[in-house]
Amino acid sequence: MNIRTDVLVIGGGGAGARAAIEASLNDQNLNVVLLNQGPVGRSGLTVMANGGMQWVSHPEDSPEAHFRDVVRIGCYLNDQNLIEVMTEEAPERAEELLSWGAEVEMDGDQYYLSDPRGSGASFPRGHFIQGGTYMVALRNELARHSNVTVMEDCTATKLLSIGNRVIGAAAINIRNGEQVIIESKATVVASGGLGELYLHTTNTPWGLHGHASGTGYALAYHAGAELIDMEMVQFTNIQIYPPWELGNPALLSSVCGGKYVNALGEEYMQLPQPRDMLQKLALKEIREGRGTERGGVYIDLSFSPLSREELEAHLKKVLGGETAKGRWNLVKEMSVDNPDPRNWKVEWAPGCEHFFMGGVRINERCETSVEGLYAAGEVTGGVHGANRMGGNALTDIIVFGARAGKYAADYARRADSIEPDITAVKEEHERTSRFFKSQGLPPKAVRDKIRHLMSDHMGVARNETGLKKALTELESLRANDLPKVRAPQGRRFNLGWIEAIEVVYMLDVAEMMVRSALSRTESRGGHYREDYPDTKQNWLKHTLVKKLDNAMVIGTAPVVITKLNPPGD
Repeated sequence: MNIRTDVLVIGGGGAGARAAIEASLNDQNLNVVLLNQGPVGRSGLTVMANGGMQWVSHPEDSPEAHFRDVVRIGCYLNDQNLIEVMTEEAPERAEELLSWGAEVEMDGDQYYLSDPRGSGASFPRGHFIQGGTYMVALRNELARHSNVTVMEDCTATKLLSIGNRVIGAAAINIRNGEQVIIESKATVVASGGLGELYLHTTNTPWGLHGHASGTGYALAYHAGAELIDMEMVQFTNIQIYPPWELGNPALLSSVCGGKYVNALGEEYMQLPQPRDMLQKLALKEIREGRGTERGGVYIDLSFSPLSREELEAHLKKVLGGETAKGRWNLVKEMSVDNPDPRNWKVEWAPGCEHFFMGGVRINERCETSVEGLYAAGEVTGGVHGANRMGGNALTDIIVFGARAGKYAADYARRADSIEPDITAVKEEHERTSRFFKSQGLPPKAVRDKIRHLMSDHMGVARNETGLKKALTELESLRANDLPKVRAPQGRRFNLGWIEAIEVVYMLDVAEMMVRSALSRTESRGGHYREDYPDTKQNWLKHTLVKKLDNAMVIGTAPVVITKLNPPGD
């Protein structure tokens, strides 16, 4: 099946949906195709967001203050041209989203603004918009644009290029198993994150996969795009006990007023703290013998200043508000011996992958280093630097989603269509069909090995020995296991086949991450090297990954500094 369009958007989460809308608004004579691996609004990561979204609405706040906070929390590794755009345009994009039907929590006739201690903001700035209502608004707005074609249950397998220009993509229609060739003048990658490379991640609710395999990073890499800061992973808390999930445990402190205590009952940390420090300080307590028998620490809600009624209301919010009434009822049933949350101590450990700060290198027009290729959202690097400030993910995707759509449409208006090379199309069909064989390894076997080695060696704390071991294991998987990966027979709704295609890219992305972590011989934000624990001024630069002559090359690139120099500069 061959499709010709002006703008192709890969990914139907917040960034992708917003890009498709903006491309349509930019020129209603343009044809836009939105490709998504599942149903738009009911798959991906945006819909799962707990709801914190930062934009300036407090009377004493300003975009300049928001800018300073983001750069400071990001350890000055952010490209400041991108942060200026995000903080200036966030209020307009947010109000636009609300006008399309997204619901925000109110405090009377004012926005309810969360305690800034949780994110490290200098002013209350966190608005509460559930990911579900965020995506319902975008999906409904998409439906109003007749020039946008939404292709659900389709997954991109390769970006098609001629020279240094991307001219479309090869994809698989999961419903019937057919290859789809989409010829496009401009292409936007907005495919989200890579949490599935880890054993513990907030990106796979209830163990469901297919939301965050990291495919977009690999698609861009193989098309020749530059990627930056691929070592920068943001971790959050793994809830150990009680066994029922209370959402992101970190919110039990920032939202519900619990205190961080060790197994001795000592408070070892106070907010505000950047998210990387939440993990490092907990790891220090555990390693120095003040952790629990299960290898964790506590968030103790008995210290909360809230009443039982207030605490329960906040806990419902942490679980997902109105969308999680069933979960809250289940929590209450499982707490029958201790129904008062003021007596709860939640045991947790560091190391749950939550967000990825690195990715495809873009400028303020969302252009990559490859002509005709744009990117937005978590798949990009440079926005959040070395550490994402809480509440800025939903801001990032809607600001840069809109920009990617606008500038992709601008490019498409003046660009010519180029037919994909028939040999390249045939080779991609043969590559993806090669997984159908009579014997071999299920993709899950390889994926689980990747997840184990990344969790063991690319977690909260890293060192040269562990990273080199991880690299050796990845090379062994590439040489010995990948050639044996086998998909079940049949093409229609064959998710095992899709997983086989994805696991090859997961290995590519894991290698980018490990090689980047080895090259950055300092600690900065989410990258903590035990053998290089200090932050070094001469390392205020991006690590850079690029494919050259079929080899993965690691280098560096300058950070864009527009107006805020790091301390001591």
